[in-house]
Amino acid sequence: MEREKRKFKRKEVSLSTYVRKVTPDGNLNLMQFTTKDLSRGGIFITTEDLSLFDIGERVELLLDDSGERYYEGNARVVRGARVFTDEEERTVSGYGLSFFQPDKDFEKMLMRYIESEKDEED
Repeated sequence: MEREKRKFKRKEVSLSTYVRKVTPDGNLNLMQFTTKDLSRGGIFITTEDLSLFDIGERVELLLDDSGERYYEGNARVVRGARVFTDEEERTVSGYGLSFFQPDKDFEKMLMRYIESEKDEED
């Protein structure tokens, strides 16, 4: 079995996440997703439509912190995936987004979720 090459442990969450991207005609498109897991390095957003983003595309994020505040960050799309169990049953589809240049408030919010009492996913 292939070993994962992740730098950071992932934490299972369920966060409302908005992604802003610039369309080819220069307009902004705002889309809502659910973040399934996060780490210090990035997030995985769920969607059945794997045609929404190109690998390498840069996007802006708004992560909803329990309705109290939205944290803004920048990310790059690093993968689109359909995840299957060992029995070949699909469990989730979506995109892996890697953060770049997160500010201190964004990093603090991430660490608060990562260090919360819920078990980490390996």
